[in-house]
Amino acid sequence: MIYEKNPIMNPSTILLSIIVSVASFFLFRNRVLAFLDEKNLSVQNYSGRKVRTGGGLLLLFPVLLAAVPSLFVTRQADVVFYILMILCLAFCGLLDDVLGDSTSRGLSGHIGKFLKGGLSTGWIKAFTGGLIGILLAWYRYRNFPLFLLDSLSFALCVNLVNLFDLRPGRAIKGLLFALVPVMLFAGFREVWSVLPVLVLLMFYLEGEMEEAYMLGDTGANLLGGILGFYEVIGLPVKGKIILTIFLVALHVLAEFQSFSKWIDAVPILRAIDRLGRKKGSER
Repeated sequence: MIYEKNPIMNPSTILLSIIVSVASFFLFRNRVLAFLDEKNLSVQNYSGRKVRTGGGLLLLFPVLLAAVPSLFVTRQADVVFYILMILCLAFCGLLDDVLGDSTSRGLSGHIGKFLKGGLSTGWIKAFTGGLIGILLAWYRYRNFPLFLLDSLSFALCVNLVNLFDLRPGRAIKGLLFALVPVMLFAGFREVWSVLPVLVLLMFYLEGEMEEAYMLGDTGANLLGGILGFYEVIGLPVKGKIILTIFLVALHVLAEFQSFSKWIDAVPILRAIDRLGRKKGSER
């Protein structure tokens, strides 16, 4: 597949996508929360509170609808791939929220269980993320080394947000810290896929910080996919190499020690991590 430069996005289209994402968030919010309650999709969080999981469903419909205006001003194939990617990743995440357990942890845990003849929802999620990364890299294909780089970086982006989703707001804050430099390095190209989501998260975040719901694997998968999609289609090669090295390092560290311990050990990271949390949840 030959890579072509994307035309400059019309600002009015971006604005329309933002309006659609925010409006649909409030349209679906109570309906989704009622659905989660009806299906008893809740877990005990890190502080012992019972919290709705699968909160990523609150993002799913707004993100999908916000992509529709871009069909008329950018490469349609890009937007169609983006929409299908979101649906697949969110579905696999929801499967993990509904059927998953904590018997296998981390990539090594899920791979180890598979090699021993077992199967976990985490492995299904990792397999899907890897496969979508391969398909996206093939779709953007320019040469084989870049194909491998894009495949790996996408899969690691998807899993990275899952690794951070251990405290209220942490995954979203981590996503913001990752996206800002990536957008700068990309020269703000292809922002149709991320700007409406960033605005949407401002409205979503309040409920998560109040522990009314949590992203769950549904939301973490979805947001990780958006980060991965953006870096694959937006970053220059040098930026992709730097990001991939950083992602590999983080995943290696995560296999040996929880991110929570690293964050708690650095005062400024600890302060950012706890910013906005409910009183009594600062740990």
